[in-house]
Amino acid sequence: MKRFVQMVLALCLTLLAAQAGASPYSDKVTLPEGAVITNVNRLAVGAPLYVQVEDTSPSLEILTQIVSDASRITRANIVPYDMVVKGIQESKGVDLKTLPRRDAAKIFKENVADYADAYIILTVANNSRTTFFFDVYRSGSNDLLYTYEVRANKSDGNTVATFSSLSEQFYKNWQRSVEEQNKGK
Repeated sequence: MKRFVQMVLALCLTLLAAQAGASPYSDKVTLPEGAVITNVNRLAVGAPLYVQVEDTSPSLEILTQIVSDASRITRANIVPYDMVVKGIQESKGVDLKTLPRRDAAKIFKENVADYADAYIILTVANNSRTTFFFDVYRSGSNDLLYTYEVRANKSDGNTVATFSSLSEQFYKNWQRSVEEQNKGK
């Protein structure tokens, strides 16, 4: 009996360790056929498509900052949204933060090539589980280069910590995808 309890305990610990080592989120990477991401040296962060649904959820401005700050875990050169906005305001005299969302997005897409090789647009779906869709587009041509979908667990709330973790997952997978494409050359 004592031996049986020890074996059951060992099995439980093994299963717990295997589960703890796996990624806590479900995710999916899509690289369109013919897309080359290895020549992207600078990524600009665009304004997220997001609506705050709970009082505890981060605001749009905080989410934009979270996406920029999460880049600290990657070797990629990230250009924050505020830096692009400031550059456009200085060169074109247009303040993107005061414009309607669609107008600001259009001007951002037209001018982002001056600051980065590609840009990231985050779309947040707030259903029963928060889902982040990161789309990376080539600056200038606006061709889709890469998509990454990551879904939070049902137990995760719409908090800064959850949003930061989801954003970090994007940068980890972006770096992994670039390295895999480099190996395939």
